[in-house]
Amino acid sequence: MTIPSQIEGGVALTGPMMAALKVAMDDFRPPWVTAEKQEHLEEKCLADWRYIDARVVQANDNLFYVTFSPNLSACGPGLVLLDGGVVYAIDGKGRILAEGE
Repeated sequence: MTIPSQIEGGVALTGPMMAALKVAMDDFRPPWVTAEKQEHLEEKCLADWRYIDARVVQANDNLFYVTFSPNLSACGPGLVLLDGGVVYAIDGKGRILAEGE
């Protein structure tokens, strides 16, 4: 595999965006929760980042919104989760200011 010298069209996240994303990720699914430790397929999917869609929006220099939306249909046929997403408001110091659906 050859890695290109420039990655055109990729998603660019700034350092502060990455910090906000990490805080939200650790709150949404703590690092000690792993798919291997879960018993049911839905729980295994929710514990696997491959089945969680994320979006980070920078509102201003000191405010970020991070959303997570589980995509269980990608994990297994017939799996549907109606209310599993979350939105975080995170300040520039990495503090969760608000959390909602």
